[in-house]
Amino acid sequence: MDRKWLWRALLFSFFGIFSVVYLLPTFAPSSLPGWYKGYFTKKVLLGLDLAGGVHLEYAIDTDSIIESQLDNWGEDVKGKLMEAYGEKDKDNSEHVSIVTRGNRLEITFKKEINQQFLSKATADYTDARDPKLHRVDTKDLTVFYAIDNEFTKDLEEKALVRAVDTIRDRVDEFGVASPEIYRKDDMIVVELPGLDKDSQESIKRIIMRSAHLEFKLVDSESQYMKEVAKYLRTTYGMDEAGIIQKAPYKGLVVVPDSYGARKGGDKNRTLYFQMDVGSRDLPVEQQQEFNRVRKVMDKLFREELPKAGLPVPQGREIGFERTVKHTDQGIPTAQKVIQSMILIRNTKVTGEYIVNAQVGYDQQGAAVVNARFNRTGGKYFGDLTGKHMGWKMAIKLDEWVESAPVIQDEIFENVQISLGVTGSQQERYREAEELVGVLRSGSLPAPLSKEMELNKGPSLGKDAIRRGTIAFIIGIILVVGFMLFYYRWSGLIAVSALVLNVTMMMAIMAAFEARLTLPGIAGIVLTLGMAVDANIIIFERIREELRLGKNPRAAIEAGYGRAFWTIMDSQITTAIAGIVLYEFGTGPIKGFAVTLIIGIITSVVTGVFFTRVVYDFVNSRKKLENLSI
Repeated sequence: MDRKWLWRALLFSFFGIFSVVYLLPTFAPSSLPGWYKGYFTKKVLLGLDLAGGVHLEYAIDTDSIIESQLDNWGEDVKGKLMEAYGEKDKDNSEHVSIVTRGNRLEITFKKEINQQFLSKATADYTDARDPKLHRVDTKDLTVFYAIDNEFTKDLEEKALVRAVDTIRDRVDEFGVASPEIYRKDDMIVVELPGLDKDSQESIKRIIMRSAHLEFKLVDSESQYMKEVAKYLRTTYGMDEAGIIQKAPYKGLVVVPDSYGARKGGDKNRTLYFQMDVGSRDLPVEQQQEFNRVRKVMDKLFREELPKAGLPVPQGREIGFERTVKHTDQGIPTAQKVIQSMILIRNTKVTGEYIVNAQVGYDQQGAAVVNARFNRTGGKYFGDLTGKHMGWKMAIKLDEWVESAPVIQDEIFENVQISLGVTGSQQERYREAEELVGVLRSGSLPAPLSKEMELNKGPSLGKDAIRRGTIAFIIGIILVVGFMLFYYRWSGLIAVSALVLNVTMMMAIMAAFEARLTLPGIAGIVLTLGMAVDANIIIFERIREELRLGKNPRAAIEAGYGRAFWTIMDSQITTAIAGIVLYEFGTGPIKGFAVTLIIGIITSVVTGVFFTRVVYDFVNSRKKLENLSI
């Protein structure tokens, strides 16, 4: 007597018992002892349609990617041209201006220059660099460059891929279990099941944060702010304290450089503009007042001053810092303000060179972020700080200057990022933690805009579970009833295989922490139907062999042999369809594909091999004279 069935029986017994043990944390977590939960921690998770959660769709600002690329290339081209012109070390903003328009770059010399030199310099330079940026025209003193359209499309595609990866890393850093993050055309879809409202708000802030970290010098030599102060004084009038009393800039105050005054320098060398905001305890997440005040100041620099002939100089930008008012001696007060400053736009030092970040505390006990540069970033930062000791360094994160400390020494590796003075200690610590998370996961290639948000409460999930459970139970009862009525004792074997099939399928889903969705439940029901279909094929083949006069054992042998490849052909073709659905589908389609593929594997194992082991076991106990089938 062949005893291979004994080893197979032991193997199936092990799989069955292990599957039940593995599923207990999913179905009966409260009744299990602590040591049990320590060993078996994984469970079947519920998807967005069952557990509730939030569905988000984001668009990426691809125009800013092109503009940023052109800005970088423009500064590079401008520097090379000035080097060829023999003015490498001078402030070339006085000689060359640069403007970006769409995918074009315009570089204009501001004084007469030899046309032969201009043509030769630009031709030599563009021939030596990446041909994707090429000179398309030269008119008078202006050189026109354009980016190749194919390169633009490639740049946008890479930005989308990077954005998806960055968002996935940020969500993983936050600790969300089994999120769904995928592309849908030019949109990025994020599905986060099982999160409460507070967690949803936190993760949305983390996702939206560009985490574009830059280190820019405050331009202490620029006369621009003095010209702005003169314009404001003439147009709106100021009191003796330098405060404007007329709308729309009522309350705007001109503040001299207190640091320069304390060091014995010219206190009017650097000017700032400040506007009062309100309470110092204003929470970080409720800063509508900050944004309102900033819009007022932003309008001044973006709209009114350019119309008055005072645009921000080329190569410079206005930075805004959330801070508090200081006395002439540098002592902070409780008055919260927004402060504007002029920054040197071009910088080589950004957050992309940071390799590690962690939360720390400064000397006052406030939460800060301690970051470390890689070798390249350390070299750039060391050169920048070494050449500008005594200057202020603005640490700009996304749209805000977080702090602007004075450079006291060369810094090559470690940097401390203060998070301004807004919010309580707890709020600032949370902000520091979030910043550490986004710095570790990398910055987004461009800002995101939220195009859609759909919240689904757990009550809808409970209703879906109830309906799905009812459908599942009804389906099982009908299938079991049919199998027992039509195939009798053999039908009971098929039902046993069905139970083992479901148990193993759910255990595998728990092991991989796959999310169970409504389409997933549909996949399970479909899989059970396919498993029963496999048993029916086997039983009908056995019946045919019995009609030919074979004994039960020979009929079982021949029936399984004839049915095996028929079953495998159908299961393999269905599995291929499931793989295609998983590869190219999104969201619910993937949930259906996962359960379908897992179910196909367990159906073949239980429907073909397990039922055969049961037949062999019965036949080993007593010789079968008749077969109930």
